[in-house]
Amino acid sequence: MYNTDKEKQKTPTAVAENPQDDTLSALWQAQPIAAIDLEKVKANLSSERKKQRWYMAIDSLAFVPGAYLLVTYWETLSLVAQTIYLLLICSAIPLLVYQLWLRRVAAFYKDNRTSDHLTQLTKQIKNNVKISFITKHSTWVALLFGFAFIMERILFGELTQEKVTRMIAVMTSMSVAMLIWFIWAHKRQKRFERQLKTLEEIADQLC
Repeated sequence: MYNTDKEKQKTPTAVAENPQDDTLSALWQAQPIAAIDLEKVKANLSSERKKQRWYMAIDSLAFVPGAYLLVTYWETLSLVAQTIYLLLICSAIPLLVYQLWLRRVAAFYKDNRTSDHLTQLTKQIKNNVKISFITKHSTWVALLFGFAFIMERILFGELTQEKVTRMIAVMTSMSVAMLIWFIWAHKRQKRFERQLKTLEEIADQLC
């Protein structure tokens, strides 16, 4: 049988060691695969749909401040700063489109057969791993562009002690923020990888 006495003894320990495990992981450890309530999977997919729609809106709106600054201060920027800005935009837009594409699975899924829910959730979690990977590595890319703008100001701007102090403060704050962002995205990627493994195990047992 699937649940031997030995496995039943191991289950509480496994759960205790991983208090942050998601609902699906706890469900996988707690009962035989044949008894898995697919309504739980459906509920997770429904929750994921809401999250992905919010993320899509936030990702899209994140471009508004940058577009505003570009339009407002374009004429005051040097040719070098304008070039850096255009490179940033040209890099960010394809990345945004790709992330929106990755989020589409859960964001626009329809309530089809219950058996499809596991497949759709697995696809979205797999995409979430990719999104977290992109988010993690976008931190050092953002720092590179930040340093590029600072160097442009140093080489082509009129520097004063006040401006230098401000630039140092900005880059320090940005570096700390990107480090925190990197760590958060890395942990998020690992969590999605664990959840993906659990879903794939469930799918294998249901086949």
